[in-house]
Amino acid sequence: MRSARIALSLALLWPAIATADPKIGGSNTGYIEPPTLPYQSPQRFALEIKFAPYSPKIDQSAGLRPGETPFADLFNSQLGEKGKQPSYKVLPSVEFDYQFLRRAWGNFGVGITTGYYRRTTHSFQLDYDAATMKYTTCTVPNCTRSGDETALNIVPLSVLFVYRFDLLANRYRIPLVPYVKIGLAYYVWWMNDGGGFGSIAQHPESGYGGTFGWVVHPGLALQLDFIERSVARTMDAELGINHTYLFCELNYADIRGFGASNKLNLSDTMLNAGLAFEF
Repeated sequence: MRSARIALSLALLWPAIATADPKIGGSNTGYIEPPTLPYQSPQRFALEIKFAPYSPKIDQSAGLRPGETPFADLFNSQLGEKGKQPSYKVLPSVEFDYQFLRRAWGNFGVGITTGYYRRTTHSFQLDYDAATMKYTTCTVPNCTRSGDETALNIVPLSVLFVYRFDLLANRYRIPLVPYVKIGLAYYVWWMNDGGGFGSIAQHPESGYGGTFGWVVHPGLALQLDFIERSVARTMDAELGINHTYLFCELNYADIRGFGASNKLNLSDTMLNAGLAFEF
């Protein structure tokens, strides 16, 4: 009889035991599961691919004499365009950031950028002076183009300090992330023909050089997670991409060699636009 009473007591108490708070003695029974939190992979880096129209201010270089415009002379058609700034060409570039400090109100990082700019034209043909029996350079606009091609190549390099204010996007789902970048830059340049800007370069005999300067990029990014949040969560879980952005930023580049007279002025103010990933 005693064993029967014990069995009956256990049967009556079992519903209470099964639904008891799992925090009180023992492990979770599995009957009540805690809510699942959204998965988010670690975020340490950012990668940007961007494009900008670029036309360096070479004709404003400190080493030029008044009235000299070698960049415009070489890359314009000469038809009423003496001294006119040559047209813009696309400068594609890539930026890689390391986000070393994250806070609720934003994150801080350091970044490096590089790109490649190239524009080509036909070089000027040397004139033959029968009296002196020598070849002489021409004076724009009285010049003849030769069949040879001349190319200007520029590789911009920079090291940046980056701050992104992503509180609105991450906490309140307002998909706008303002940011600012500032840093030092060094622009490497060379001419395929070795000519064109020799008189104001530090290596006139070889047609190459480099110019130091500084850059600042204030910008605004649109976080694309809101378009389809389930896709954004899948990309985070499977690829480790935390966020994707479209962005536009001002690119103010003061590349004049900090006042040096034998450096090309490769400065320009332009707009960068592109696609960014945080991971």
